[in-house]
Amino acid sequence: MTNGINRTKLILPMVMNLYSEELDRMEKKTPEQMLKVELENEFGFSPIVARALMNKIDSYNTSNKTSNLTVGTIFYWAASSKEPAGKAIEEMHLKQVRLTLNKSTDISVLRENGMQALREVKVARITEEAKDQDAYLTQEDIAVLLCSSVRTIRRDIERLRNHGIDIPTRGQKMDIGKGISHKTWIVELYLKNYQYTDIQRQTRHSTESIERYIQDFTRVVMLLNNGLNIADIRQATSMSERLIGEYIDLYNRYSSENCSRLKEIKSNAVIVKKGGIRV
Repeated sequence: MTNGINRTKLILPMVMNLYSEELDRMEKKTPEQMLKVELENEFGFSPIVARALMNKIDSYNTSNKTSNLTVGTIFYWAASSKEPAGKAIEEMHLKQVRLTLNKSTDISVLRENGMQALREVKVARITEEAKDQDAYLTQEDIAVLLCSSVRTIRRDIERLRNHGIDIPTRGQKMDIGKGISHKTWIVELYLKNYQYTDIQRQTRHSTESIERYIQDFTRVVMLLNNGLNIADIRQATSMSERLIGEYIDLYNRYSSENCSRLKEIKSNAVIVKKGGIRV
């Protein structure tokens, strides 16, 4: 019995050592290891540099997984908002942003107002989304994304800005902040007692979109009245601080004007005892 135990003690390390060697060989057959070897042997990188490159590639692949996208959205590389004006595109730091090219409400806009209206809605949407992610689209970017010409996009942007709508593009970076977002424009029209049909005609947005923006504004107002600051409201609503700030400015302005629509919004909100808000 003792001899059997001794033989087991001798054989087991040999088996484990053989198994370890097989695992080592298997590890060298992975795509990652093969790429690492190629970086070292074919390009002359040191093991440390090769590993750093591997980590960078892995990080890039992870951030670009299609599982991070929802229906109608894409990833796009836009100029970082920190880049100064006048810098060549090949010298700029580009930032990956997620843009919504198609939404379910777009079909209603197309049916009721036509292709130009839909394009303008998309221009306003994707430029705001890029800015909220600390990046700016150029007019060329927008033209490519919307399968249009730069001349057409330039005309769309001019029309929107003539209505006081902020269309934050890289070329107009120094002018950003002088206008308001299309969402704030729509909410303000509502506070001015415009009917939904009038708002639709002026802004070319669908009824569903108009209702959603008013609902978002209502949430901001209620959270503000319950003592939350902009940072807390952003966390609770997932809206950008810029949009929340615009909504708060709008609320403060119309609160002093005895606005009937604003009173209606406040009365329609139900404050839950536990501190939450149901709108």
